[in-house]
Amino acid sequence: MKKVSIILLRGDDSLSGCRRFTEEEAGYVARKAASDADYCVLPFPEYRIAVFYPIKETQKSQRWEKVRRTASDILHLLQKEKLYEAEVLDEDWADTASVEAFVESLHLSSYSFSEFKTEKKPAFSFHVVSEYMEEGRLRLTERLCAEVNRAKYLVDLPFSALNAVQLAEWAQKGASELGLEVKVWSEEALASSGMGGLLGVNKGSVDKPSFTEIEYRPAAPKNKKPVVLVGKGVVFDAGGMNIKTGNYMEDMKTDMAGAALVIGIMRSLAVLGLPLHVKGLVPATDNRLNGNALVCGDVIRMYDGTTVEITNTDAEGRLLLADAVAYAQKNLDPALIVTMATLTGAASRALGSEGIAAMQEEADAYVPLLQQAGEDTHERLCFFPMWKEYEKELESGVADIKNCGNGAAGMITAAKFIRRFTTAPFVHLDVAGVEYLHRRDAYRGPGATAFGLRLMTEFFRMLAQQEMK
Repeated sequence: MKKVSIILLRGDDSLSGCRRFTEEEAGYVARKAASDADYCVLPFPEYRIAVFYPIKETQKSQRWEKVRRTASDILHLLQKEKLYEAEVLDEDWADTASVEAFVESLHLSSYSFSEFKTEKKPAFSFHVVSEYMEEGRLRLTERLCAEVNRAKYLVDLPFSALNAVQLAEWAQKGASELGLEVKVWSEEALASSGMGGLLGVNKGSVDKPSFTEIEYRPAAPKNKKPVVLVGKGVVFDAGGMNIKTGNYMEDMKTDMAGAALVIGIMRSLAVLGLPLHVKGLVPATDNRLNGNALVCGDVIRMYDGTTVEITNTDAEGRLLLADAVAYAQKNLDPALIVTMATLTGAASRALGSEGIAAMQEEADAYVPLLQQAGEDTHERLCFFPMWKEYEKELESGVADIKNCGNGAAGMITAAKFIRRFTTAPFVHLDVAGVEYLHRRDAYRGPGATAFGLRLMTEFFRMLAQQEMK
């Protein structure tokens, strides 16, 4: 198999000392660099790609994203040329973060879901040679990207290969080797738990639900109270009795993306070995319909005793999240609760596939870190308000609260519903618009993206550097 050399160059100065080009080739490369090209290709006598450092991007986060997108373009060019092996030669970038972004993008871009393809394309492989970057940092980047790609794989799996019980099994795979403790509730424990939200949604299914606790607790954590992550695990969402119509059901295998993110984040924390105590909760079921399924007008009792009037069975994810949040509130004394879910079409309509619709209450101290982590990873957030006035949308005449508002500000009223079940500092991330793409966007898609996993991993990395209560 023909090997490709990808040469990272800063500009004209680096060409004079680069022995990888003839004088004529160096002149051609210099002209390309001067023309503001991101890279240029020299296919003969050997396949070489000169990649130019984005000097004009003075803001670090924008520079890193430029590097990622360039790396992705190069990888897809090579795949089109049926070239699947490369060496990355860091000649003089002397910027480990940018090299890391380049390598990260190659790993993320090389992912494709081919589980059910009879003919599979060769896997892309590459080796990095750099005087400026430690081998251990390269390996760490590779391991973290592997966790992102693993989460993508879970989201891409069809419901026929990933029901709620199987999702719990995936949370267990390899967890102990990483130092994670995973507890999957027994069928009996779950049945008697009082989790009326999770069990209520599951009434329409022929399959069993699951509830999984994942704990990362290093020997000397900096935080006395755990941070709790909760991921929505609706492994297929048909909408229940409010059945989805048209093509709205087409991608509903992805409605467990929040769960995949939480599983992946927990594994990434362990890979990094961060000095933080974090718990992950994954309530899971599918949302289908049969003779026992919830119907509009039903009233269910949640884990904390709150009664909920069901006004829309397709607003099911918040029921799962609320039970898990109430469990955390009662049993875990959390410093912060973060919920992650493909929860509302409103989030997608508001931001498209460019960012996460975020909301928070009493968590102002964490917002700057989240926003900075979002910029650095280009998994950005946009915070929407959670004004008290939105609570009136969830008032019920027959129960303590109803599960769905009138459709206005849908992602906010969904967050207000979940917030009802905890008094801890609270952040809600609605990832509905970003978790699955039908066409490639650089190193994201097509298919699952695991958007938010890198964001939260970076957030925890930054959080670990601060003083915590």
